[in-house]
Amino acid sequence: MKIKVTPEDFIVKELTDLQLKADGAYRIYLLEKRHWNTMDALLAIARQNKMPMAEIGYGGRKDRHAVTYQYISVPQQYDLSFRMSNINLTFEGFADDYMSSTTLKGNYFELTVRKIPMKQKSFIEKRFGEIDRYGFPNYFDDQRFGSVINPEEFFAERIIKKHYKGALKLYFTNIYSGDRREEKQRKRAIQEQWGNWQAIAPLCRTAAERDIVKILTKGESKNQLVKAINAIPKEQLSMHFSAYQSFLWNQSLEHILLQHIKNPFKVKGNIMDYYFYQILEENTFKKFKELLIPTVSYKIPGNPETTRVVREVLSRRDLKPSDFNLTKVRKSFFKSFFRPAIIFPEGLGDEVANVPFPGRFDDKRNVPVTFFEEDDIYKGYLKLNLKFTLPPGSFATMLIKGLNI
Repeated sequence: MKIKVTPEDFIVKELTDLQLKADGAYRIYLLEKRHWNTMDALLAIARQNKMPMAEIGYGGRKDRHAVTYQYISVPQQYDLSFRMSNINLTFEGFADDYMSSTTLKGNYFELTVRKIPMKQKSFIEKRFGEIDRYGFPNYFDDQRFGSVINPEEFFAERIIKKHYKGALKLYFTNIYSGDRREEKQRKRAIQEQWGNWQAIAPLCRTAAERDIVKILTKGESKNQLVKAINAIPKEQLSMHFSAYQSFLWNQSLEHILLQHIKNPFKVKGNIMDYYFYQILEENTFKKFKELLIPTVSYKIPGNPETTRVVREVLSRRDLKPSDFNLTKVRKSFFKSFFRPAIIFPEGLGDEVANVPFPGRFDDKRNVPVTFFEEDDIYKGYLKLNLKFTLPPGSFATMLIKGLNI
């Protein structure tokens, strides 16, 4: 099966409980984009409006390979204007609060899944019923981990283990799937010259890279390396820390699942495999419905079982919770929060879905849901049209993996 063959095959729209008003402390804009990830789009908006990116509030990061609608906020004094291909910014009104993850109610999705073999139709229909009844594991999906293709090469883990120079090497040389050929060549050139800061200086592209190289030309003592780490923008550090937290959380969920489910199915991912179930025994189902697993920090909340599991996951990587108290890195930190072990999509399989129309907070319309059709791109196959809602932070791509076990 294939998803995201075209941007229109993957449409996602944020649902928020912010109340729009005629006046307020914050301006609220609807950001519609395609071929852009959220952070790059926000950086472009900040640059064009000559404002700090930190002043832009947003609820979540959205994929570049999709058509996405999300809300952003800025303090009232910023009246945004913006022109860029594949990004539309529409003023919606004012609010007393700013956009953040706490103001999200969920995400509404319209997906087209393509290249489905005819023989798989009945199995997928069966999976609809199983997922509706038992939900599916709430893993963070591959896109959360960015360019990481080797689970031993997490930027954040190197910082936690105080391998600062190794972390900086990843920062400069990691090649992302969206990098252009020239950017890949630049990063390879930096890798070849690694440690020769005079040679690397002309290859620097960003202010942060130039600041780091300037610091390292004065020496590579531990203090200098820490200064270099702290020269990385807060948003980038936070993104790397979140990716590592997500990976460790996935490992904790996997550990618990494999202790309790029978006949697990494995779906291959970029840096880890994902284990799914089809059905759950009633006692296990009751347990999982209420199970919240904490993300890792130097203080791990939760019940004794989940705390023990998180500690076991850390121990496998030669870590302990106290290692996450990063006193020398000032711009970002690890904060623990609870995440449900399994989730349930709303509206999956409904004949009529009452959904919010992108571009408005309160406008709703009844949309008929179409299921299987002949695929207009892959001849001889079926395509599947789905409409559903998921809680904040949950991945629609993980639901699709669950259909494909």
